[in-house]
Parts: sequence; structure tokens; C-alpha cells
Amino acid sequence: SALVSHRLIAQAGRTAGAMSGTKVDMDVEEKPKEAKAPKKNLKGDYSEEVKVKIPEFLAPVEKDASNISTALTNLLQLEKKTRLAADTPSTQKLAKAIIDVCVECKRWSLLNSHIAILCKRRAQLRKVISTVVQTGMAAIDQTPDKKTKTELIETLRTVSAGKLMVELERARLTKTLAEMKEADGKVAEACEILQEVQVETIGSMELKEKAEFLLDQIRLCLAKKDFVRASIVAKKVNTEKLSEAGFEGLKLKFYNLMIQYYEHERDFFQTCKCYHAILMTKTVGEDEKESVKALRMAVLYLVLSPYDSEVSDMIHRFNIMQKKLLLLPMAKNLVEMFTTSELIPWPLTNDPYETMSEFKKLGHSDDFKRSVVQHNIRVLSKYYSRIKSTRLAELLGLSEEKTEQFLSEMVQSKQLHAKIDRPAQIVTFARKKTANEVVDEWSSDVSKLLALVETTCHLINKEIMINKIKAKA
Repeated sequence: SALVSHRLIAQAGRTAGAMSGTKVDMDVEEKPKEAKAPKKNLKGDYSEEVKVKIPEFLAPVEKDASNISTALTNLLQLEKKTRLAADTPSTQKLAKAIIDVCVECKRWSLLNSHIAILCKRRAQLRKVISTVVQTGMAAIDQTPDKKTKTELIETLRTVSAGKLMVELERARLTKTLAEMKEADGKVAEACEILQEVQVETIGSMELKEKAEFLLDQIRLCLAKKDFVRASIVAKKVNTEKLSEAGFEGLKLKFYNLMIQYYEHERDFFQTCKCYHAILMTKTVGEDEKESVKALRMAVLYLVLSPYDSEVSDMIHRFNIMQKKLLLLPMAKNLVEMFTTSELIPWPLTNDPYETMSEFKKLGHSDDFKRSVVQHNIRVLSKYYSRIKSTRLAELLGLSEEKTEQFLSEMVQSKQLHAKIDRPAQIVTFARKKTANEVVDEWSSDVSKLLALVETTCHLINKEIMINKIKAKA
């Protein structure tokens, strides 16, 4: 009872002391608090142990390659300790040692399995995964046959999928695999494999390597006849960067690939622009043979292009390049024919440059005829506001049906304004003016007339004054 009362008095004293803010000394001894156990330090340095253990584990393998399983087991156990201790350098050394011993012993199946094991282990370090993939890539050239090489590449691509730290390595592995498939004649499969990589999102890849990658994608798409995909990939290429120094080879390769695409699409003007870009390249400009070849193709496709303001601008730009045109008289003659407002006789009777044979080689002789006829119609529309359809057909050297067909095509494509009165057999090129246009034109003419009258009166007054001064003298 004395003990209980003593405890009650002590408790009451503590409560009163807490309320009054003053410390109350009691004779009762308090039990000391138990100290918490210190947290285990997860990080450690196993560098010295790793330095000793790796040669120790690999020594039996050097004597007998059959001991590789035991060595790998020991290395993996030590790798677990260093990985859980977050000792990155030591874990990298162990991972590299595991891959190297598999390569040295030519145990390719073990290599593939241990690459997968190392990369999929719990809490594996990012730098260790990078080391595993990079070391595995270095072993690709040592593989004995194509099957083993393919299996190793596939393993490395699998473990690196979705990991940003090895996206560059995975892209390179994918390109190597695609090249192997292409060499085996499996173009469609190679194209699909290469399309898996969105190379434009890889920030660690150099610009030149990116461009090469994209050009390979375009090339395989064209080889597969997948022209839609080729067009999509081509839009990712920055043509301004290709014009910089050091990219000339890639620029020529890109425009040659695009020529294949535009020829398939029958887009003559874009094909012409590709050849023009090649012509403007420094290396091609310095080589006379290549320069003449590019100039020849550029002019031929320019002439075939449907006429519009852009085509007109381009052909006048070629007309200024007299120095280059002197190297190829055929191209000079064509440019002069289509920049002069004169009729081009069809068929070409006097053709010293064998222009028709050039278009026949390209397989576009009918398209050239269309370009000539359309040029002649444009020339006639400048000189005639109204013309008989029979006379128009006679000037063009065509039948009335063909003449009407060409006129209809040009009107439909908005190259020309024309109306055909079939009963009266009259073709009208002049556009009917609106009331506002007529009034504006009349007002302009009246203003010009008044300005001339005013100038004339001024000159008359000037002459009168000069004559008066002379008479007084």
C-alpha cells in the first residue's frame, strides 16, 4: 500500500509540474529508454573483394572450360551482394566478367541466358544494364555463324527494349539486324524491323547518324514498294541541315531516293527540283560530267511539268544560268523554246539536238507533246481574244477533237481561261469584264487622256514664252 501511494504521489507531482511549467524532482528513478538499433547501411564498397575474387573464380575456367558453370554461379552470388549494396563499379566489373568468360569459352547459349539474367535481376542498376548491352554488342563480331549472331542480336534487343539509357545501342542493333535480313533477300522483313525505331526521338544519336538511319528507312520502303511510308519518313528529313558542310554525300543520296519516289508518282516538277538541288551541290558543280547529267535531267523534267507560276519561275531561273546551259546545247534550246512567246512547230521537224529521242528514252514522249501543245495554246491566247476553232487546230497541228481535249484539260487545271462556242466554232480567250472593271478601265483611260492634255498645254505655253523672249531680243 505504501508503494502504491508513493506512485500516486509521483504521478500527481509530474502532472502538476507539467501544468505549472516547472520541473518537479522526484525520488523515483525512471527506467532508461532502450536505444534503437542503427539502420543497416545499404551502400557498401566491395571493390577490394571483387578485385580478388574475380581472378579467383575464373582461374579454374582457364585450366578447364567445363568449370564455367561453377564460376558463373560464384560470380552471380557476388554480383547480388554488390547490386544490393548499390556498388555500381563493382557490379559493372562482375557483369563484364560474366559476359567475357562466356565469350572466351564460346558458350553462346550461356551468354544469351546470362545477358537476360543480368538485365532482369531485381533492382538492377542502370549503368550495369548499359555495360551488359555494350559488352554484348562488342561480342557480335566474334560469333561463329549467322544464326548465333542473329540470336545474340535478338537477345540484346529484347533486354534493351523500353530502356532509355540503351536506346542508341538498340537502334544500332536493329540496323545491323535489318542489314542481315536485307542481305538474305528478305527486304520486306528488313523494312519492318527498321521501321520499329523512331530515330528522331533518340537524343543521344548524332545528327549525321540519324540522317543515315532515315535514308536507310526510305531506301527499304522504296525497295518494298511502300511509297506511302517512304513519303512519311522523307518528311522527317531536315533538308536545310543536309545543305550544310559535311552532309553533301547524304544530300545526294536523299535526293536520288526522292527522285525514285517522285518518278513513281509522276510528279515531274518535284523530280526537277530534286535534280536542281543535286546540280546546286558543290561536289556536283565541280564535276563537269555529273553537272551536265543533272542539268539535262532537270531541264527535261521541268519541260514536262504542268505549267503554273512556280514552273514559270523555275524555267526563267534556268534561262539565267547561261554558263551552265552552254555545256548542254539541247537543254539551252529547250529553255529558249519554252521561255519565248512563239509557237513551237509540232512535230519537231528541225531537231538537230534529237530532243524527241531524249524524251523517248525517259518514256515520256506523249507528255512532251502535251507540254508543247499547251505552250502553243498559251502563246495563242496572248495574241487572240477570239479565234475560230478550225484555225486554232490548224495552228496547233492537231485535229479539232484533240484541240478541244487539250483546251478542256487546261481550263480544268486553271492554266487558262477559255470558252468554246461549238455552234459558232469560236474559242474565246478574253475574260468577260465586270461592270466595275469596265468603269475602272474607263476612268484610268480618262485620267491618262487628261494628263496628256495637260502636258501638251504646258509645252505649248512654254514654246509661246520662248518665242516672245526671242522676238523682244
